[in-house]
Amino acid sequence: MKIEVQFDQSANIMASYNGKVIGMSDSPYMIYLATVGMCSAVYVRAFLQQRGMSLEGVTLDELINYNRQENRVEHIEIQVNLPAGFPAKYEKAIKAVVDQCPVKKHFVMPPSVSVVANLEQELIS
Repeated sequence: MKIEVQFDQSANIMASYNGKVIGMSDSPYMIYLATVGMCSAVYVRAFLQQRGMSLEGVTLDELINYNRQENRVEHIEIQVNLPAGFPAKYEKAIKAVVDQCPVKKHFVMPPSVSVVANLEQELIS
C-alpha cells in the first residue's frame, strides 16, 4: 500500500491513495494512516522553508506493509523524494526532522487506549 504526499502551489500538503486525494469522506482508518506521511511533510516543509529552499519536486511516499491476515499494519517506511541537485549535506538532517513528527512517534510507541461505556441513569422521582 502506498500513500503519496505532495505540496501544492501554496505549499499545502495533500495525501493521495491510488490517485485519489484522501479527505474526510474517506474511512477514518485511511485518514489515520495518511497522517504519518502528512505530519512528516509538515516537518520537511518547515526545514526547507527555514533555509529558503524550494518545495519544487519534493514529495513523500508512505509505504505501508499491511498484514491482511492479522488486519494490521506491520511496517511503515517514509521515503522523502528530493529533486536532483538537492544538497547531499542535508540528507541526515531531513531524516532527523521526519523523526520529530509526533504522529510517527505515536506509531512507534502507541499510547494505551481504554473504552468506557456510560449508560444514562434514569432519574427516580
